[in-house]
Amino acid sequence: MAVAVSVRFPSLTSAKYDELIAALELDANPPAGLILHVAAEGEGEMVATELWRTEQTFRAFYDYRLRPALLMQAVEGQPSMEIRELHNLFAAEMATIERLGAVSIPATYAGAAL
Repeated sequence: MAVAVSVRFPSLTSAKYDELIAALELDANPPAGLILHVAAEGEGEMVATELWRTEQTFRAFYDYRLRPALLMQAVEGQPSMEIRELHNLFAAEMATIERLGAVSIPATYAGAAL
């Protein structure tokens, strides 16, 4: 069953997030089971929302790639996570998503304007 995952990273800046994403090398080695990743900056935190094919594929990514990368990048604090079964997926502007492409850098760096 597909799941929606929301992860809050306290005290993570957008610059540190960009370093973390680069270290994960998602473009060259996308994690098995990841469908979609979006991130937004909140008040003193970064929030990532993802869709995964299964909870197991997310947990494997978290345990074997993300958690070690967080330690290597010296990200402070523990992320909080919510994992829920996906109930619905609707993308009104699929063409926009396709135009942005599958890149792990912020859209402004990819030359896209939202």
